[in-house]
Amino acid sequence: MNANVLDKLKILTESAKYDVSCSSSGTVRKGRAGQVGNTVGGVGICHSFAEDGRCISLLKVMLTNMCIYDCAYCINRRSNDIRRATLSVTELVELTMEFYRRNYIEGLFLSSGVVRNPDYTMERLTAIVRDLRTVHRFNGYIHLKTIPGASQELLQEAGRYADRMSINIEIPKEEKLTTSLGDLLSGLKLD
Repeated sequence: MNANVLDKLKILTESAKYDVSCSSSGTVRKGRAGQVGNTVGGVGICHSFAEDGRCISLLKVMLTNMCIYDCAYCINRRSNDIRRATLSVTELVELTMEFYRRNYIEGLFLSSGVVRNPDYTMERLTAIVRDLRTVHRFNGYIHLKTIPGASQELLQEAGRYADRMSINIEIPKEEKLTTSLGDLLSGLKLD
């Protein structure tokens, strides 16, 4: 992993830690004599629970923390003065596979700021999960945060590859909540 990608990874895992869906990122506690375990080296690693109750480690990262929107509640809002970074689809896929091969993670928690427009961003997120599953034969867990306003076709395609999908609905107006949630649910075919 080159220094440039590592720097971007640090920025994007820091930006991702504010998503409450998976909130254990950012804890650093070194091992001590007479104690068991530590959290050192967990940049962007969070923990979630599988359906069977097992605790699983996930790489919690954003594709980008750049965003066209300026939502007051969001750390990644356009007007906030924070370091910005974007990983390419290839970089994110390779990072996930390398962390998985080294047994650092069992899955991926992926979100993103919105760049250009919702469909452009969702296309890139979908490319990541599709490549992981079809090209790299990744069988780990994938939780994908969808992009509000993305097309139904992109949501359906992403749903073919993700184990879990969620959508941020902070400070919604009733009509937006109904539309966004309805759009997401109507496009998914559950077996």
